[in-house]
Amino acid sequence: MATKTNKTAKKAAPKEAAKTKVSYPAKYTAQAIVKYIAEKHAVPRAKAQEIIDDVFDVINAGVIKGQRVPVGKFGKLFIKVKPATKERLGRNPLTGEEITIPAKKATKVPKFTFSKNYKELALKATIK
Repeated sequence: MATKTNKTAKKAAPKEAAKTKVSYPAKYTAQAIVKYIAEKHAVPRAKAQEIIDDVFDVINAGVIKGQRVPVGKFGKLFIKVKPATKERLGRNPLTGEEITIPAKKATKVPKFTFSKNYKELALKATIK
């Protein structure tokens, strides 16, 4: 036999403290961002710093494993392999002397691609 739950018997979950309205920092430095996060979520600065560091550690771990890691609504961070180049002849633009440009090995470089929405938002940005 199924039992009925009494809706009035359940107590409402205690409401979380209302998040305070915090203005964005005037200068965007690492410490200003930590202070903003700490004030907005009512946590100590050390805890806010730890959370931010953990987020970047997770992003870094994913990128190092070779994955494309989404970074919020901004875009994706990843490692790209630049192909090797062959040795070739070049010319010094000042003297006109021919020089040999040495070959380069393939290298891995960090890349970031911005999302379409962020690119559209950037067009509306106010630049000083």
